[in-house]
Amino acid sequence: MLDGTSPVRELTRSSYHDEDFDYPVALAVLPDGREVLVHCPEEYNVLQVEEAASGQRLTTGVREAKDVFHSRLSVSGDGRHLLVAGWVWHPYGIVEVFDLEAALTDPAALDGYGVLPMDPGIDAEVVSACWLDDDRLAVATGEEFLDDEEVPALGPRQIGVWSLSDRAWAHRSSVDFEVGTLIAGGGRVVSLNGHPRLIDVRTGEVLEEWPEVAVPRREGAYGVTHIPTPVAALHPDGTHLAVAQDENIALVRLPSAVGSADLPP
Repeated sequence: MLDGTSPVRELTRSSYHDEDFDYPVALAVLPDGREVLVHCPEEYNVLQVEEAASGQRLTTGVREAKDVFHSRLSVSGDGRHLLVAGWVWHPYGIVEVFDLEAALTDPAALDGYGVLPMDPGIDAEVVSACWLDDDRLAVATGEEFLDDEEVPALGPRQIGVWSLSDRAWAHRSSVDFEVGTLIAGGGRVVSLNGHPRLIDVRTGEVLEEWPEVAVPRREGAYGVTHIPTPVAALHPDGTHLAVAQDENIALVRLPSAVGSADLPP
């Protein structure tokens, strides 16, 4: 871990299947202002929260973790919830959300099913997820499906918007392309698979795309070790997207966040 170019400390990771899925790690700022690191330093299925600079463990106590490979961690902007787009052994991609404030009091809060309902109505494999704001997350699915849901479900090859406060899907829409990695900022979502696409998550409509900017064709956090996960960053105001290329960084100017590109509650 670096502070600018200065090393702060070396992180560790569970070695179990570590070559098969994306490194589970995220930096965040808690509501009380502390900068923390969330990762899986000892066991692939045990999430830990530490003070970022010192490494002091904030989640100490008895743990009974379930058998999940945590990956693609991200924390909501208010520092209250942890999003995980990991997988279980079939293999099959899943999404989880945990209460970080509760975990600081009882670390076992990171071991159960989290704050999502046990049956949130997802009838397909989750390939990626990202925060839209402090309450809503976007979830993308692939082609694999369960076909055993009895509630309104997010089906194969769809993008859904889940509201934590409403405990329900606010939007669900089908797409006719492989979504790949999702990143969000400024109330908008970019899909990274083959090339960047700016998506209206209410309708699944591609608002704009940039085929001249190449990104790896990869879905999900696991399994395809010869294809790297795309590396990109969206400016918080949603105006620019930086995408890592083989020998440089492509900077994409996004259209103004007006009309269908905005995502009101």
